[in-house]
Order: sequence, then C-alpha cells, then structure tokens
Amino acid sequence: MKKLICILLACFMVFGLVACNSGTTPAPSAEPAQETEKTEPAPADEKLRLVFVINGTLGDKSFFDSGKEGLDWINRDFGDKVFTDYRELTYDSSTWEQKMADIVAEGWDIVVVGTYDMKDMTGRLATEYPDTKFWFFDEIWNFDGPDEEWDHQYDLPNVYSMMFAQNEGSFVVGAMAAMLTKTNKIAFMGGRPNTVLDDFYVGFANGAKYINPDVSVNCSWMNSFDDPIQGKTVATGLYQDGYDVVFACGGSAGNGGFDAVIEQDEGKYIIGVDGDQGSYFASLEGEENAAKAERTLTSMQKNVNYGFYQAMERHLNGTLPYGSNELLGLEGGYVSAVFNDATRALLTPEQIAQAEQIAADIISGQIDPGTAFNHDDAWFDSFVESMQ
Repeated sequence: MKKLICILLACFMVFGLVACNSGTTPAPSAEPAQETEKTEPAPADEKLRLVFVINGTLGDKSFFDSGKEGLDWINRDFGDKVFTDYRELTYDSSTWEQKMADIVAEGWDIVVVGTYDMKDMTGRLATEYPDTKFWFFDEIWNFDGPDEEWDHQYDLPNVYSMMFAQNEGSFVVGAMAAMLTKTNKIAFMGGRPNTVLDDFYVGFANGAKYINPDVSVNCSWMNSFDDPIQGKTVATGLYQDGYDVVFACGGSAGNGGFDAVIEQDEGKYIIGVDGDQGSYFASLEGEENAAKAERTLTSMQKNVNYGFYQAMERHLNGTLPYGSNELLGLEGGYVSAVFNDATRALLTPEQIAQAEQIAADIISGQIDPGTAFNHDDAWFDSFVESMQ
C-alpha cells in the first residue's frame, strides 16, 4: 500500500531549490568560502533549539556523519540564533521509541530524525507535540489523509519531509560501474529491503543498462545496517561469484565491503554511498586505507548536510514548507556522484564526461532514472529478475 500511495505523492514533489551546472557536486553555498574556525553552539537559553536524533551512531562514514556535518555548518553560520545538539540511539531498535519520546519531551523547538524505521513513532509524537517542528528525512509522507500501513493520520502541519532522490544519483554511478566492469557483472548490496533501498537499486540498474544492455546487475541484502562483518561476508561472496563492481548501500554494514574488496585480486572495485567514502579513506594514513581509496570507483553522495543547512536557512526566513514533502535530487547538488582521483584513474576523460552528461540529462528531464516508489513489491521482484 505504501508504494501505491507514493506514486500519488510523487506528482506533488517539487521545489528544485537551486541550480547547478552538472548536478554531480554539492551546491557550494553551504560550505565556507575559506577554511574558518567553526563557532561554538549558541547558549541554549532564548535560542532556537534543534536536536538531531540518530537511530544508530555516528562514525558510519556516510549518512549520519553527513547530517552531523550539517549541524556543524548551522553552528558556524547561524550560531547566534540556533543551539544544536545530537543524540545517538544506538542500533538497539527496541529502545528507540522510548528514547525518542523522552527526547521530544525535553522541549526542543526542532527535532530532526529520519529513515523508514522512525516514521511511525515520529508521526505519533508530532501529533502529541503540535508546537514542536519535526524535520524528517529519507521517507515520503502522506499528508493528505490516513495511510493503511501506519496507525495514525498524517495531517501534520508541523512536519517537513525531505526525500533525497537516490535513484537519480544511483543511475549515474550505475552507468559508471557499467563503464568499468570487465566481467559484465555488477552488484548492489543493500542493508535491508525497503522502498528507499529498492529505489537505489532501480536507479543503479537502469543506469548500468543505459550504458550496456547486456550487463547483469545483481541485488543482494546484508540484512543489517550496523554489522560490517556481515557486509564483508556478502561482498566477498559477490566478488567470488564474478561481480567485479559492488555498490554498497547499508550504513556501517556496507563499510565491510571495503574490507572485502582489498582482499580480492586486482580488478575488483566498490562504490560507496551517502558520503565521499573514497576520499575519506584517502585522507587516512596506512596502506590499507590507501588501498580502499584506490578500489573505490565513486560514491553516490546523499548530501544530508546540505539538506539540513538549507532547511535551517529557510526555517529562519519563514519559507520552509511544513506539511509537505520535498524531493531533493541532482539539481542543486542534494545527491551527487563523486569524481575524485580514484575515479579519474579508473575511467577515461571521455567516460567521465559521459557520466557528467548523464547527470545533466537527468536534471533536464531527458533521462528518466526510474523509481521503486510507484510500484508494488511484486513489480520490484520482477524488475530485479529482469536485470540479471
């Protein structure tokens, strides 16, 4: 039912907020013009108070760390008006609901939270605390009425929903994977099945087939977002089965794929997610980290940092559209494919130019990356089978 409703919501997802030339890099206005010292958070009294609730922990090198960086940017530029904090719920999901309720009860002005698993409890709390603003990221809401999958109605004027168009960025990195593969076999490795992760796969597979209709695109699940050992096990199996490029989408669990790829023979590569994971490993000392960076073709960045920063900027000037969904994609740099030193070493200048053009064509509407949000589970299963 959730997927069937989402097609209706997609029709209303608008707001291309700012333009960029290719959509492959984050929009620059959220970053400092030069290296500056970050300001300390403003005193909490008489300031707008925001808390970022993390249903996991920092240190994932991607999704949650990017959100924390967004808080740092807010502190830097709006520290005279805003006090920010964050809370880590850890990965014990049995404690999330009570911890979340306790945090909201503390009286924050804005509570920032996201992911499919947190949606139902957030909806109930938003109803209970109508004077608290909630920013929810990485899921679509039905603000127009009841949803049979959830146990309450989402008529919530105090909730702003930011949904990142992972299918757009995944289409670009899927195309890049198809350019690089020598075995004609590439793979997607997701955390646990849900519509957002399905959407990653749909974009990735369609992008690969756009370059080479004969490439095989596997879909595998780690069934975890926090177990890197499980991620390493799944990735190792894929590499041993001849898949030479693996797209790891699973938070901390996906980091196990980087441990796996450096144990493989030359010619095996990985694609990171949410942050620029290749550049992260390149910034660290040691041969192992250097090897991980060299084996990382690209990363599909979900620039949560910029999403948070822009939301605060618009909240402060009164233009943030509460009670609605916004789709944030390649246009404006909310998602992006990374082109770093490793990318340039692995792809030719002509291939990189082609990937940049693909991103531009998605922004202009010339390429439709496809989506999992307007289909049911049976359709997705059939789609995966067709991509093999």
